[in-house]
Amino acid sequence: AHRLAGIPAVLVHGRFDLAGPLMTAWELDRVWPDARLTVIDNAGHMGGPETRRAVLEALDGFAG
Repeated sequence: AHRLAGIPAVLVHGRFDLAGPLMTAWELDRVWPDARLTVIDNAGHMGGPETRRAVLEALDGFAG
């Protein structure tokens, strides 16, 4: 995890994602110092409009 220090990230994860359990995203967020986890309450692995908005918001944050 120390190799991730200084690398910013936004983790966008659907609460009902069966392909990648939410616990994995929580654990990664816990050890990644510069990461921020956004959980989409009504999404699974493929997401939807709310997931799209969260990803675009994250990209905007990196852009400036």
